[in-house]
Amino acid sequence: MKIRRGRVWRIRTIRGKFLMLTLLLTVVPMFVLTFTFHRIAVHSLVGKAEERATQSRQMSESFLNRTIADLHDLTNAILGNPEVQAILQLRPADDYDFLRNVERVNKIIRAQTQTKSYIISTLVYAPGGGENQTFYQGNDSIRFGGLPTELEARIYYDQLRSDNRIMWHDGSPFEGNGNASADDEHLYVGKLLRQTEGNYEDLGFLMLEIEKVHFFSGISVLDPNDKEQFWIVDSGGNSVYRMPEGAVADHRALREVAEAAASRPTQDKGWTDWNGKRTMVSYAPLAANQWTLLHLAEADALLKDANQIGRWTMEIFLVVFVIGWIVAYRMSDTIRRPLRRLRRLIGTTGGMASALPPFDPLDEVGQIGDRFERMMTENKELNERVYEALLSRKEAEFRALQAQINPHFLYNTLESLNGLALASGHNEMSEVIGALGKFFRIALSQGSEEITVADEAEHAGAYVRVQQFRFKDKLEWISEIDEDILHCRVPKLIFQPIVENAIYHGAKRRKDVVYLMLSGVREEGRLRFSISDDGNGIPEQRLDEIRRTLSGQHEEVGAIGFGLRNVHERLRHYGSEFGVHIASELGKYTTITLYVPIREEQS
Repeated sequence: MKIRRGRVWRIRTIRGKFLMLTLLLTVVPMFVLTFTFHRIAVHSLVGKAEERATQSRQMSESFLNRTIADLHDLTNAILGNPEVQAILQLRPADDYDFLRNVERVNKIIRAQTQTKSYIISTLVYAPGGGENQTFYQGNDSIRFGGLPTELEARIYYDQLRSDNRIMWHDGSPFEGNGNASADDEHLYVGKLLRQTEGNYEDLGFLMLEIEKVHFFSGISVLDPNDKEQFWIVDSGGNSVYRMPEGAVADHRALREVAEAAASRPTQDKGWTDWNGKRTMVSYAPLAANQWTLLHLAEADALLKDANQIGRWTMEIFLVVFVIGWIVAYRMSDTIRRPLRRLRRLIGTTGGMASALPPFDPLDEVGQIGDRFERMMTENKELNERVYEALLSRKEAEFRALQAQINPHFLYNTLESLNGLALASGHNEMSEVIGALGKFFRIALSQGSEEITVADEAEHAGAYVRVQQFRFKDKLEWISEIDEDILHCRVPKLIFQPIVENAIYHGAKRRKDVVYLMLSGVREEGRLRFSISDDGNGIPEQRLDEIRRTLSGQHEEVGAIGFGLRNVHERLRHYGSEFGVHIASELGKYTTITLYVPIREEQS
C-alpha cells in the first residue's frame, strides 16, 4: 500500500486549521517572547542589585574613611596644642602642680572631643614626669580595672616610637603584658606625642577609647540585615565589628577575604560561600588602620525580584496558554457552524454547486471561496486605505511626541551622569554635575520671570560651584542673606551675571584665592544686595566710564558688558531708585550693589 507523502500533516477541517494556526501564531511566539523577556529582566535586575550592593559598600567606605580622617585631625589638634606641649615638657613641681596640669590637659582634650560622641575616655602618657606623675587620665579608665602599669605604658610607648604611626587596637593594648585582647564594644587608638618645635623630641603618647556602636553608626542608614551584612576585619581575618550585631561569622570566609585583601586591596564584586550560602562579596581597605570593610549580600536576596518575575512570567504564560486554547476552540465552533449552514443553503440553490471549483468537500471555506473573492478584493483596497490612515496617524503622534520634548530631558540626562559619576567614585564630578543641573533648573524656572531670593542665591551658588571645578582652589564663596527676605521675589538672573563678571575679571591672572561674597538685607523700603570680590579691582578711569554708562551719560555700546547692562535696565523698570551701583579700588576689591523692590511671596 502506497502512502501519499505529507498526508499525515494535512489538516482538512476548519477547526483543526484554526487551532493549529493559533498555536503557531500566538503560543509559540508568546513562549519565545516570554522566555526572552524573563532572561532580560533577570539579567537587568541582578545587575542592578549587584550595582546597588557595590554602591552600599562604597557609601559606607566613604563614610568610615571620612570618620577616620576626622579622628586623625582631632589627634593632631590635641597633640599640637601649645598648652599641652608646654605642660608635658615641664616636670611638675609637686603633686598639686601635677593635678592642676591633669585638669588643664583634660579640659583641653574635652574641648576638642566634646562633639565626638564615640570617644568615651582618653589617656596621655608622659614619661618625663616624676614618680606617679606620668599619666593624664580622661573621663574613665583606659582599661576596665585601672590604669596601665608603668611597664605596660613604656612597652607600648616603645612600639609607637619604632612604628612611628597611629595605631588601632580591637581591645586594650595594655591587657595581657602588652598583647591586645578582643573587645566587642571598644576600639583603642594610640598616637605618638612629639614636640612641635625645637628638636622634635618624643614626649609620650595619646590613647583614645572609642565606643564601636557610635563610631560605626553611619553604616546603619543602609539598613543592614541577615541578608545584607557589613563586617570590619583586621589583617588576620578577625572580626572587629559587624552589622547587624547578631550576624554569625564564617571564620573561613573572613580569613580568605583578609588574605585576598593583602594582594588585592579592593574588590567590587566576587562570590563565596558564607555559612553554606552563595554570597556576593565586596570589600575595600579603610584608611590608615590596616582594616578591611566587607559587604556581604546573599544571592537569594539579590535574585529575589528576578525569581519572583520568573514565577510570575511562567504563571502568566500558562494561564494565557490555557485561556487562549479554550477561546480558540470555542471560536472555531462559532465559525464552523455558520459556514456549514451556508454550505447547505448554497447546495439547495440548484446548479450553483456545479459551478464551484473542485474544492475538497471537507473544506468549508473552499466551498464558498469564490463567493468571497470579490469581497476580499474590496477588503484589500479598504485595508490599504486603513493602513495609509494608520501611517498618517502614527506620523502625527510622532510629531506630537517631538513637540513634548522639554527641559526635563536635560535634567534626566544630568541625573544619569550624576548617578554614573557616583557609581564610579568620582564624587567631585558628581557634585559639579548636580550643581550644573540645579543651575539649569533654576534658570528655566518653568518660564517664570520672578523667583524667590533663596532660589536666586542658590542659582548663583550653583554657578560658582561649577566655576570652582574649573578654577581649582582659587575661589571661595560666601553667602549671607537675611532669612526674613529669602521668601521675597526678585527678577530672575540678577545675581549670576554679576558673579560671572567677578570671577572672570576679579580672579583673572590671580594666583592666590579670590573670595566672593553675596549679602542681602532689607532697608528703606527696598532690598539691597551686594556682591563683592577681593580680586583685581577696576582702574579709576574705567570705573568712571562704567558709572556714567549706567547713569545714561555715556552711550558707547562696549562701555559695559551685556550682563551688567541687562540687570541694571531690568531693575530700572521698577523705578529710578532701583538699579545697579558699583564701587571698586584697584588691586583691592570690587563691590556691585543691587537695589531691588520688595515683592513679598504670595501665599
